[in-house]
Amino acid sequence: MTYLPKLLPVRVYGDEMLRRKADEIESITDEIREFIQDLVHTMYLRDGVGLAAPQAGKSIRVFVMDPLWSREGNEKNPVALINPVIESYAGESENEEGCISIPGIFANVCRPSRIGYSYTDIDGKQHCESAEGFDAIVFQHEFDHLEGVLFTDRISSLAKLKLKRRLKELEKGTVNGENIRTDIFIADEDE
Repeated sequence: MTYLPKLLPVRVYGDEMLRRKADEIESITDEIREFIQDLVHTMYLRDGVGLAAPQAGKSIRVFVMDPLWSREGNEKNPVALINPVIESYAGESENEEGCISIPGIFANVCRPSRIGYSYTDIDGKQHCESAEGFDAIVFQHEFDHLEGVLFTDRISSLAKLKLKRRLKELEKGTVNGENIRTDIFIADEDE
């Protein structure tokens, strides 16, 4: 029987899960594989180019990404990265970033423009790769989620000050350390 992925609720700014350092995945089980399918499904329905496990409520070291899928002429080509490690950094670039866990907020973030990294895929195979430009930015943004870091932690003090009121509004939705919202996006699960 084929597994039908489901739309996962997304944790929003103020949720304690987004601030935890995620745990290593010891073994790739069927449960992990199904969760990864749910992550991919949710990423696309939320119109994202990446989604990390902590954003979906699991403090484990996995994220999915597909930086180019939304560009005209590109097909969906998701990659699941289990226990990723950034091995090297080079260059620097500043780009505007946003995040489905921080809806409606965008800011310029300075990051390395090229990275070397390793990860395990869904079949348990090790990979060593490199990325630059937008791919490198997406990787680093999602990797930060595994470290409990948000893109707003990487912006200038002045930019943070300008966003302070809007971030406080997002935090108001936090109850008992959780801020899970399903109403911030309208998604058609039949897509």
